[in-house]
Amino acid sequence: MAADLAKLKNLILHIGANPHVRDLGETKLWKLIYFIDVAALRELGRTVTGSDFIRYEHGPVPSRGEKSLKQLNRDGDISIVQEQFPAYRINRVVASTPPAEKLFSADELQLIGRICRAYGGRTATYLSELSHREPAWHYAGHLDKLSPELMLYGAAEDSEDL
Repeated sequence: MAADLAKLKNLILHIGANPHVRDLGETKLWKLIYFIDVAALRELGRTVTGSDFIRYEHGPVPSRGEKSLKQLNRDGDISIVQEQFPAYRINRVVASTPPAEKLFSADELQLIGRICRAYGGRTATYLSELSHREPAWHYAGHLDKLSPELMLYGAAEDSEDL
């Protein structure tokens, strides 16, 4: 898959500005992007961002995600605010520039909205654990690329009940 960096950056802005998404840290951001891309792959036959996903300990991360986030931060389109809590730290992502929604099809916008409504209020821990049930994450080695073929199949389709 060839990453569409403009769409990836604008998806970050879209998620950061979505009223249904609360307490958006980097881990939660990467999981929301993963679930949006997986839903698009399963329903539309293609991902929104064209990103490859890499298996990290806390779940899949888009391969160009960190680079895109740093560019958005450097350009002033987002801010990243570190907040320390007793049990964890969050690098809160706050969008300060509206996304260029014209980059997304109507189907993509509907899907993005649906995923943000469904998962935007969930914690990063919940989304990480949910992503660990995905066969594509489960069967990839640490820091390996997730199989696009396995991304087509969710936990519900996996007979081993990961």
